[in-house]
Amino acid sequence: MRSRKEASIMPRQSARRFATSIVTVSLLFALVGFSSPTKASPAALTQTVHELIQSGAFEDAERQTLLAIEQAHQSGTLSISTLSASTFYEVGQLLQSASRFNVANDALYVALDGFTRHGQLIDMANTLHHLGTSQRFLGNYEQSIGYLRRAQSIAQTQGVLPLNATIQMEIGLVQKEQGQVQAALYTLKKALSLFRVQQDTKSTGQGLATIGDIYVTLNQFSEANTYYQDALQIAKTSNDKPLTAQILGKIGALLLLKGDIEEASEALTHALTLLKENGEANEISTTQAWLGEALVKTGDTEQGLMLLEESLAVAKSTGQQKLLQQARLALANAMMSLQQFDDALAYAKNGTIEARRRGDLRSQLNFLSIQVKALAAKGEFKRALDIQSVLQNIREEVLSSGSEVAIAQLQAEIEIERQAQSIQVLQKTKQLALAEAEQTNLRTTLFWSTLIAGLLTLFLIWSRYTQRQQTIRLRREVKQRTKELEQKNSELQTAYKTLEQVSLHDSLTGLYNRHYLESQLPGELKRSAHANKHQEGHNERNQDLLCFLIDIDHFKRINDEHGHLAGDKVLSQFADVLREVFRQTDLLIRWGGEEFLVICRHSMRDDLPQLAERCRAAVNDNVFHIDDTRSLRVTCSIGFSILPPVEHVSFEESWKSTFSVVDYCLYATKMSGRNGWIGVIDTNKALIGDVQDTPLDKKFHFKQSYISTSFNTLSSINWPDE
Repeated sequence: MRSRKEASIMPRQSARRFATSIVTVSLLFALVGFSSPTKASPAALTQTVHELIQSGAFEDAERQTLLAIEQAHQSGTLSISTLSASTFYEVGQLLQSASRFNVANDALYVALDGFTRHGQLIDMANTLHHLGTSQRFLGNYEQSIGYLRRAQSIAQTQGVLPLNATIQMEIGLVQKEQGQVQAALYTLKKALSLFRVQQDTKSTGQGLATIGDIYVTLNQFSEANTYYQDALQIAKTSNDKPLTAQILGKIGALLLLKGDIEEASEALTHALTLLKENGEANEISTTQAWLGEALVKTGDTEQGLMLLEESLAVAKSTGQQKLLQQARLALANAMMSLQQFDDALAYAKNGTIEARRRGDLRSQLNFLSIQVKALAAKGEFKRALDIQSVLQNIREEVLSSGSEVAIAQLQAEIEIERQAQSIQVLQKTKQLALAEAEQTNLRTTLFWSTLIAGLLTLFLIWSRYTQRQQTIRLRREVKQRTKELEQKNSELQTAYKTLEQVSLHDSLTGLYNRHYLESQLPGELKRSAHANKHQEGHNERNQDLLCFLIDIDHFKRINDEHGHLAGDKVLSQFADVLREVFRQTDLLIRWGGEEFLVICRHSMRDDLPQLAERCRAAVNDNVFHIDDTRSLRVTCSIGFSILPPVEHVSFEESWKSTFSVVDYCLYATKMSGRNGWIGVIDTNKALIGDVQDTPLDKKFHFKQSYISTSFNTLSSINWPDE
């Protein structure tokens, strides 16, 4: 894949460098003039950066910006003039449009410092707004929200409603990228209301398109298309070509997601053409990734892969995390359609790692789904099932992370707002038509003018009545929808409780599983610690927790010689032996494979050796039947310890240290000959005589442990290497 990428990208980059070198040389004299602090013209920097970006010399534009920043700091001009601050603000915007977000941030920081020094609050708010946008593209969502909240505070204090509304929409975009669907819908609803009051049609279109994006993440494709089409109509009506191209790209991506590949390819090709004429660099790269995936699926593999790899290269060079994840997802889907499952797995794994690092659950779902399909196609069904289990857990986490009823309520309220926006657009269209008619018919009689005005009044009254009826109907539908969602939520909670009960037991042995242990053990630890604390000085000390880790010896040999069905029967009968040895109140856990964990409650630590020997003997004496004619005998190895071996503050530390001790003792039992037990009864008990520290004391930093074993002496134990 790397060779194809280099073959497709490098010739184009070389040609671009050759073409831009002439522009760079032609600008050299202007740059020399700017490099001197005493002769520098702020307009010269803006013009230079603009021309370098236009010619594709992005690295040269970044270099000149950084040089200018250094010179501005050295000369101290920012402390006496706001001219330099305005210049760096403009340069930051130019670099943002070219997707060079890191250096754009550097320029904007300088501008913010200058505006702050001179108390220019509105300019500060605009700069903070752009800083928040850059951080969103870089995937730094917490920093982005911080900048945007500061900008919003200034805009609200100064009463600048248009800026406040724009910042509100940007906050909604960040919340959408963070997966906060409910918060994003609420924020965008408020932004749409502000845009409607200000009659800002362009921003209204952007807001509707963003809501469409949220519907896509919720897999509500029909609703998403409705908002995209409304946004497209507004963009075309306003003759906003960049917004039109951007929305066409989103519609193409939606068609691609629905499987309408031919229509998606056509729409994305049209969108990319318009974006190259009017759009920004990040929108071009995003649309290229979608189109590349569509072309691969239509059979144009070479062109499609070239576009995908270009988008991936741009994402890596500019640090755009969202674009990087989108390119990986598109490449993984493309590799699946080409049946190159190893490449698909590689892209999906990288995407999963990044999504997990950022806590993006919905992206994890997309990448893990591809991994499951790729592994199944390769015949690696066990790995596919393991990932499918993780996938199901994440789906449940996504379902439980948000309020479906609240989201549905917000969707209904936004739908009302969308209807109001549509009516407002219709009113504007009618008013414009009337104005044009009046201009072309200035000599018409007063009668016709009065008649037109009357018709307009009737139309407005009818529109108001229709809007009111629509609002009443929508409220009624929202109420009904809320009741249905409440009922479904109740059914879902019941299903979750049933699923939780089933998921607490191991299906083969009927014993508890790890989930049950994790839910019960913290409370048992607190109870035991509390009971022991209040029984100090009394003879009754039956409040200890005892931990046994039991492993069937040579279990792999059973599977190899008799088959996995025989192994399953041995495991099931082994669980029955454990039930006979231990009490009903003890926690019997199938830990994994042939390993079993037992937690004895309300016990005395001095009973540890007796219980371990009883278990070992019961297993050794039991006859395990694998079918009607065959039976066999097995032995087990046991490691045990009090729980916890030393006092800890938190449950995590207590359980981690206990499991490490019993696992170490189990390993020592196996190395010492199996069919036996080794364990720790106490870790702070004064022993008679000069007793040397055991390897267990050294490994776990015990003062002096009291160890018991079924083997001859402690010296006969073969401890694992530390």
